[in-house]
Amino acid sequence: MEILISIGVFVSIILLIEGIFYGYHTYLSPQNKQVKRRLRGQAAGALTPKAQEQQLNIVRQRATGDMEWLNVLLSKITKLSSVELTLVQANSQMPMSIFVLISVVCASFAALAAALYNLGILAMLGGAVAGSFLPYGYMRWKRKKRFLLFQKQLPDALDLMARALRAGHAFSVGMKMVGDEFPDPVGPEIGRAVEEISYGIDIPEALKSLSKRIECVDLKFFVTALIVQRETGGNLAEIIEAISRLIRLRFELLGRVQALSAEGKWSAIVLMAMPILLLVGLSWINPEYMDPLYNDPTGQLMLGTALVWMAIGGVVVKKMINIKI
Repeated sequence: MEILISIGVFVSIILLIEGIFYGYHTYLSPQNKQVKRRLRGQAAGALTPKAQEQQLNIVRQRATGDMEWLNVLLSKITKLSSVELTLVQANSQMPMSIFVLISVVCASFAALAAALYNLGILAMLGGAVAGSFLPYGYMRWKRKKRFLLFQKQLPDALDLMARALRAGHAFSVGMKMVGDEFPDPVGPEIGRAVEEISYGIDIPEALKSLSKRIECVDLKFFVTALIVQRETGGNLAEIIEAISRLIRLRFELLGRVQALSAEGKWSAIVLMAMPILLLVGLSWINPEYMDPLYNDPTGQLMLGTALVWMAIGGVVVKKMINIKI
C-alpha cells in the first residue's frame, strides 16, 4: 500500500509540474506575448511567407498543445476521436493532451484519497476510474448545456433567415446575418458554416458538418428539408417558417411533459441523495460505529453492492422520467 501511495504522489507531482509549465508557456511566456504582438501588428497588411509560416505554426500549436511526445502517442489511439469531438462540441479550447493529463491527475488524487482512508485496493481502483471520468463528464455537461441553448435559439435564427429570403437576399446572406447578430452557440456555429461555404464547400455539405458538430434533432430537420428543397424546388422561406413553428410547438409540448414528470424527477433525487447524506452524517457523528463498514471486508462488499444498486436504480428512474418528444 505504501508503494502505491508513493507512486501516486510521484505521478501527481509530475503532472502538476507539466500543468504549471503549460499554463506559463500559454499565458505568461514573454516569447508567446511577443509573437502575438507581432501578429497583431501585421494583421492590417499582407504577411510575408515567413510570417505566414510562423502564423501557421502558432495555429497548429494551439490545436495540439506543446507536448509533442504526448500528441504523437494520442494520435495513435483512434478511440479518442470521439472524446476530441466532445471537446469541439463543448466549445472547449483545451488541447487533447492537456485534457488527458487533467484526467490522469483527477484519477491520481481520487486513488490517493481512497488510499489515505485505507479503503482497500478495489476502492482505489474505483476512485481512479471515477476520477478519470470527471473531466469528461464536465465536458459532456457543457456539451449538453450548449446543445439546449442552441435548440432554444434556433427558431429565432430560422425566422431571421426566412425574413431575409422574403426580402430578396440569398440564403447564404441570411446565414451570414444570423452568424453576425446571434450570440453563442448559434452565431459562431452558423458563422463557421458560412465561412466553409465561402471557401468553396457546397451549402448541403456545410450544413451536414454543422449538424455533426451540433447534435440537435430540429437542426437535422432543417438540413434535411433544405437538401430536399434544393433537389425538388419549392418556397424555401415557407419551409423554414414551418420548421420554426414546429420547433416552437415541440418546446411547448416539452414544457408540459417536464411539468408532469417533475414529481418523479424530484422523488428520484431525494431517494438517491438520502442514503449518501445518511452515510456522511453518521460517519461524522459516530465514526467508530461506521468503521466496520469501511475497514471490514464484509462491510466494504456491502458498501460496494449498495452503490452498484443505487446506480442501477438511478438509471432505471431516469429512463422512466426521460420522455423523448
